[in-house]
Amino acid sequence: MKKNTIVRHCFSRKYISLCIFLLLGIIGEKAFAYSVWETYANETEGIYFSLQESIKITGVVKDNKGEPIIGANIVELNKKGNGTITDIDGKFTLSVSKNAEISISFIGFDEKKIKIGQQTSFDIILEESSQFLDEVVVVGMNNRQTRRSVTGAISTIQTKELKQSPVANLSNALAGKLPGLITVQTSGQPGEDASSLFIRGVGTYGTSNPLVVIDGLPRSQTDFNQLDANEIESVTILKDASSSSLYGIQGANGVIVVTTKRGVDREKPLISFTVQQAVQQPIRLPETMSSYEQALYYRDMDMNDGQTERYTPEVLDIIKNGSDPYLYPNVNWFDEILKKNSMQSQYNINISGSALGKLRYFISGSYVNQGTLLKHQDIFEKNYGVKSKFDRYNFRSNVDLDATSMLNIRIDLAGRLETRVGPGSDFSNVFSVITTRSPSSQPVFNPDGTLGAGSALEIPFQQNPYGIVTQSGYYTRHTNVMSGTLSAKHKLDFITKGLSAQVYFSFESNNYQHTTRLQSFDSFWYKGKDATGEAIYQPHSVKSRLSTTDSRWVERYTYLDVRLNYDRTFAEKHQISAQLLGNRTLRSQNAELPYAYQGISSRIAYNFDTRYYLEANIGYNGSENFPPKKRYGFFPSFSAGWVLSDEKFISLPSWIQLIKLRGSYGTVGNDKIGGQRWLYITEFTPGGTAMGTYQFGVSPQSVAGYNESRVGNKFVTWEKSAKGNVGFDLSLFKDNAVQFTFDYFWEKRNNILTTPGDVPDYVGITNVAPRNSGKVENKGIEAELRFNKRINKDLSIFANLQMTYARNKVLENDEPIPAFDYQDLRGYEIGYVLGYKSAGLFQDEEDIRNSPTQSFGTVVPGDIKYVDTNKDGVIDAFDRVPIKVNNVPRSMSGLSLGVTYKNFDFSMLMNASTGGTAYLYTYPSSKINLERWTAENKNARIPAAHSTTNNTVVTDHFVQNTDYIKLRNVEIGYTLPKKFLSSLRISTARIYLNGQNLAVWDKMWLKDRDPESAGGAALAYPLQRVFNIGIHVEL
Repeated sequence: MKKNTIVRHCFSRKYISLCIFLLLGIIGEKAFAYSVWETYANETEGIYFSLQESIKITGVVKDNKGEPIIGANIVELNKKGNGTITDIDGKFTLSVSKNAEISISFIGFDEKKIKIGQQTSFDIILEESSQFLDEVVVVGMNNRQTRRSVTGAISTIQTKELKQSPVANLSNALAGKLPGLITVQTSGQPGEDASSLFIRGVGTYGTSNPLVVIDGLPRSQTDFNQLDANEIESVTILKDASSSSLYGIQGANGVIVVTTKRGVDREKPLISFTVQQAVQQPIRLPETMSSYEQALYYRDMDMNDGQTERYTPEVLDIIKNGSDPYLYPNVNWFDEILKKNSMQSQYNINISGSALGKLRYFISGSYVNQGTLLKHQDIFEKNYGVKSKFDRYNFRSNVDLDATSMLNIRIDLAGRLETRVGPGSDFSNVFSVITTRSPSSQPVFNPDGTLGAGSALEIPFQQNPYGIVTQSGYYTRHTNVMSGTLSAKHKLDFITKGLSAQVYFSFESNNYQHTTRLQSFDSFWYKGKDATGEAIYQPHSVKSRLSTTDSRWVERYTYLDVRLNYDRTFAEKHQISAQLLGNRTLRSQNAELPYAYQGISSRIAYNFDTRYYLEANIGYNGSENFPPKKRYGFFPSFSAGWVLSDEKFISLPSWIQLIKLRGSYGTVGNDKIGGQRWLYITEFTPGGTAMGTYQFGVSPQSVAGYNESRVGNKFVTWEKSAKGNVGFDLSLFKDNAVQFTFDYFWEKRNNILTTPGDVPDYVGITNVAPRNSGKVENKGIEAELRFNKRINKDLSIFANLQMTYARNKVLENDEPIPAFDYQDLRGYEIGYVLGYKSAGLFQDEEDIRNSPTQSFGTVVPGDIKYVDTNKDGVIDAFDRVPIKVNNVPRSMSGLSLGVTYKNFDFSMLMNASTGGTAYLYTYPSSKINLERWTAENKNARIPAAHSTTNNTVVTDHFVQNTDYIKLRNVEIGYTLPKKFLSSLRISTARIYLNGQNLAVWDKMWLKDRDPESAGGAALAYPLQRVFNIGIHVEL
């Protein structure tokens, strides 16, 4: 068989798993042959060292949780150059002089020294340093590396930092804490308040969500968002091609790697529980005018429109003095519908330990309850037997079993139950109503206690907001998620030392049930009294029975992963680690055909004397979303690192501990194409009339036929990203008190799926399949400065400053060639659209006469004046220019400060964002309209009251800068004295107060929302400020 035929078969779906096992056999056979030679070499080496009066020592190095430490340094003191590092199992072998003293050290752990006597085998436990607990990091495909050996670009956060944020959604705990990560939270709705996550900004105008991997297995971002912080060991983001290319076709947007906690060897179980109670309140809410203020606004509008004033002076007086609140109501709907605050409760219990010397376990359970801001919940509950809320239960069990000295088995189970309840069909409907509703639209209640509908000022055409939140029905959304993983790792040292094989099998089952029960309610338009004094009511809506709609669907994920690992050190200075992996994922939803992914990945890393590091990663992955010949992609990456500070030819001050240079380059892919599948297939639908026929002739005759509704694209494929990264790491002072990291990165993304804009309709095809024609460039820098110092046994301090800057540029977008070069969106950032550039507001009639003619209806003083870009004397579509309306910032930074003194601790986080914008709308009831242009207020930003399309076209006049600085988090804690706790049989107890989103400073001129919120109308559930009290106890 020809070589290329073999390769083709190996990369086909049918043979991919078989080829993996064949590779294992080939490697194993060669490795076994090598082991014979190695045995001989070791024997001769023993003769040589015996002549030098040396002895060989062996041992294993673990942390205080019983986990092996990979890459720990074992050095013979007073004998330069004699040392080694531990392998993947924490084991080492070293020949040392008789009566020698060795040093065992590893970044993030306290150094230990041992004098060698008659003992030659050692079990060594290193205690974690209080300063750098995150120096052992989890990277791609659940591999662990020392930070010293990392040549790619990664950032890690530990559970302690995550738990400082009293949030129910994990994504909201990451803001300002990880260099390279940009977060944007647009809603505060309970259960729906996740932040959008962007790793190194936005590199595509397609889907930009990062891949989420939990305990080595791909999961959804929702699975990540709804994790409980207490069950997490660490979160790592993989940012460059070197660290993410193993994920190939899914790695272009970066990868979020979550490692959950596992059991440890302990004499007795460790039981801990955490209880938290929080008060939430809106950071900001839109402000509305009173009915009288709105009436004056309409009076000005009528004057500017040339219309008769709708309100007489007598009516204005009634509105002003509020003498008839039923005919002339003045309702602040925010005050009527929303409370000042809501409650949030969180409970967690963790149990970890070991049994029989072979079994380790970690069990976690948690419960979260979030209330809502809605008032009148007693009425809502009385009507429907439910309350508006979000409930979540989490459960996790991670079990490790050492079945034999060679075989380790892991069994992980996790579950999540969620319930969301709200009024009507959705929460967003409530906030849309109260934001846009006029204060004079209707009274809440009529004089007889019925619900109001309409007033003397407005004809009823909208439902009563009070009725919407108490009597319009409700929705319930239940989500049940269950996942399990079974893995087995077997050492293959009998083939060759350092070789092991591992198998993962995982499943996830997601069950969703959404039920909506809606009804109309009784409401009446109170129209005053008749001549006899009887009240006049006109029915507006009539109560109906509850109508029920129900939808259910099920998602299933299965994942199979087969790995071959190799890790070995030669001649005490040459370390090689390698991995060969094959995986396959199937995802199905209801009766749909499954989504399938599969591929082969490999990794090889080499370091010499822990000074020179080389690494290569290759992913060959495929997706069934694409045509058969376009399903697979090859994604290689390469990286290197050089610990410059260890070179003997460089003389450095003693306070410089580490200088490391590193760089990477490679390619990764993105198969997320907006949910569209099989775009390579041409679609046909019954053509012509609704009956699926075409009409022919003067006297039309119906002929059956089909229409080519979409032309297939047989070349459609994934996005491809070429990424580069260069950076350096710096560590200062003996205790590594100061650490600094800097990276410069660049990316060129092509093959972005784009709906063609350059195919005219007259060719007869109105729905052309998207094609891979888009290109985007993204560049930036990121840096992190860390300071951590234990001053004495009572006092320690830390500070962490990090920043990320990323700016993209659209190179190709498949748009028609514009009439003018200045309308070309290429060269601008993602999120730019064409709009009119504002030149301020017209100040008087003379200003209007002397300005270019505007094509959007009649203009009056106070209307927006636009720039005549092409200088033709007319403002029209040819004068539009690119303006940014995207609230994804270009940069994000964070400053963390903290101090621990005896039993007290304090920490805070400030977070800043720049480069975002938001396009904002106002309504006639918006209070900002009080600042509108008038003859007496010519410096206004808000246009005059005028019902004209001139002020509603897309323009930069309503684009706001959303740069902000936030006091994101503050925490104060006190750990109770152990002397006091010992009498209660409690190991540790800590009481703490913390808060989230405590203050914000920004440049927005319309402060009707938090600057992170989306542009447009302020219709979303507001972001929340949180005040929290909690206690953590360990038994």
